[in-house]
Amino acid sequence: MEQILATFKALSDEVRLRTVLLLLEKEACVCELMEVFGMAQSKLSHHLILLRDAGILLDEKRGKWNYYSINKKLLTPANRDILDYLAKQLLNDKIYLNDLHKLNRQIKCSPK
Repeated sequence: MEQILATFKALSDEVRLRTVLLLLEKEACVCELMEVFGMAQSKLSHHLILLRDAGILLDEKRGKWNYYSINKKLLTPANRDILDYLAKQLLNDKIYLNDLHKLNRQIKCSPK
């Protein structure tokens, strides 16, 4: 029960939900997500840390940027089901598709 509640709490914010949906597709660095959401690094990092602390995301430092991905190894079966359900329900959502377009465009431009 506690893990499921932590997951719903972490996903209860629009930016965090949109971030998770994007990261289900591919990993991204903070700089790329900043461009997608038009958000300052400090504010976005707050959201990413909440998702990481809930066990949904992993982070990895590469150079000066942190890269985030879905924590597939440690997700509980319930968390996997929740994320799968959300991804299926929002697959054709206009906001999600716009975010994905921005992320794909940003990834092509950012050096790695």
